[in-house]
Amino acid sequence: MPERLMLRLLREAAPPSPDGSAFRFGVQDKQGALHDGVLRSDGLSQFDFEVTVVGSAGLEPPDFGGPFASGAKGARFVYLSWQRLDGGGFMNRIKVRLTDIDWPLLAAAQGKMLQADLRGVATGGGNRFVEWRVVGA
Repeated sequence: MPERLMLRLLREAAPPSPDGSAFRFGVQDKQGALHDGVLRSDGLSQFDFEVTVVGSAGLEPPDFGGPFASGAKGARFVYLSWQRLDGGGFMNRIKVRLTDIDWPLLAAAQGKMLQADLRGVATGGGNRFVEWRVVGA
């Protein structure tokens, strides 16, 4: 049975609209729906969600599943997306790589969560390296 892992993304609370359109901002699931974050007292938006982890440590890299893990095996990522309110689709997204999460990091995160700080990370341009770190739940 797959293990569950809690992930947290942090980003500026009101990122600018890339093209001036009114938009909604959130973590995108594989069906294209956006999930809102919460505004923290430090002014950041926080997005908490769960992925599943499968694989055998030492035999293969971890693989990720669940409603938020997009992409092919070995190249999974999650989207942080800007969606136009007028129905015009997504205006921009950040692909946050999950492949940077290895077995030692997963072992350290047992009973906790992994967090990535996306302040200042540019949108577009493919998968983005981010530093995942273990934080208390």
